[in-house]
This record gives sequence, structure tokens and C-alpha cells, in this order.
Amino acid sequence: MVRSKVPKEDMNARYRQAARDFAGKARDIPGVLEIDLVGSVAGGDPYPNDVDLAVVLLGIDGIAALAKCARQMSRYHHAWEVFLFDIDIAFLGRVCHRKECRARSVDCRRPGCGETPHVEVGPGFEFDVMRFLSSPIEVLWPPDGNGLLIDRRRKLGIMKIREYEVLGDIEIECYDCDRTFVFSGAQRKWYRKRGLEQPKRCPKCIDKERKEGLRDR
Repeated sequence: MVRSKVPKEDMNARYRQAARDFAGKARDIPGVLEIDLVGSVAGGDPYPNDVDLAVVLLGIDGIAALAKCARQMSRYHHAWEVFLFDIDIAFLGRVCHRKECRARSVDCRRPGCGETPHVEVGPGFEFDVMRFLSSPIEVLWPPDGNGLLIDRRRKLGIMKIREYEVLGDIEIECYDCDRTFVFSGAQRKWYRKRGLEQPKRCPKCIDKERKEGLRDR
């Protein structure tokens, strides 16, 4: 039996607030030209796994201050990624989660990691510009909404924008007690991501089975 903590909270609003707070601080950093919300949160997924942001920079002088603003999003949730681009929308890397650049972690000894301070080199990560730009993009700053990333997407001829399936709550009849229980959209996504079948027993019957198993030990 697999028993793990399943998220129940609709995280979209929480992640959006984190993104707005980040944009409100980062927009005043010299060299920041644009801040975009991208991915599942921008696409309206009520149960996103993380929040992804893109920042277009005129230069790299403000990256340390930008990284500090990014780390402050951890007060909402630690699952955040900030992707950096230059004015030509060339990918520069992702902001590191660590406060100290070139820390003692083994991750910091990866070739190229920290060559630009506070920009990490992740294991096995390969940036795919077509996939990235085909995700939903919502311009947070500047407020006119005429985004450089959206313009690059148009120039690359990307017409189809990736959609995120919204899973609703369903009712399931318990195999043991015949009572119906609600299997929420958040739980459905969690199970599907891990390749698990939806439960056949209600939480009360599962808990009862677990307790009886503990007594039999």
C-alpha cells in the first residue's frame, strides 16, 4: 500500500502571489527588462507543481539582487524556478536556490556552475527554447503586456500553446463499505503523476486497514 501526503490546497493563487511579489521587487533592479509568469501557473492549472518565471536582462550586474528576490519566494513555497534570458532571448541559465554562490555543496562543483554568480548548472538539464516558448506566457512587468518572449515566440512561428488539463473532483464508491468518497482534482493529479491507480477504498477504510495491520505485528 502506498501512503503519502497528498496536496489538498489549490496552489495556483499561492504561486501567483509569490510571482507578483517577486515581480514587484525585481522590476526595480537595474537591467531587468521583463518579468513573465510561464508554465502551468500561467496556464491556469489549479494544482501546479511549481512556479516558473522568466526574466529578460540587459546585463548580468543585477543577478545577485535578482537571486535574493527569487529566494524570498520560498516563504510561499520552495518549488520555484527563475529562467534568465538576455535581450536577444538567448538562455543564460536558472537562478540558484542557494544564498551563497560557490557554496560547499557538491552541486557547486559542476563544470560551469557559478561562472556567472548565482546562476546554476543543473544535472542533465537541457534548455529547449521551442518547448519553453510554447508554454503559456503571462507578462507581469512591464504592465503594457507587450512581451519580448511572446514576440520571439511569434517570430519562431510557434502557434500551438501548451494546455494544462484541469482535473475536477470525482466521487468513488468504496470497495469495502460501499460509501462514496470524494477523490479531489489535486489527488487525481498527484496519483496520475506517479503512475498510481485511483483508490478503491475510502480514507476511513484505508486507515482502518492500516491500524489493523499495525496491531497484527
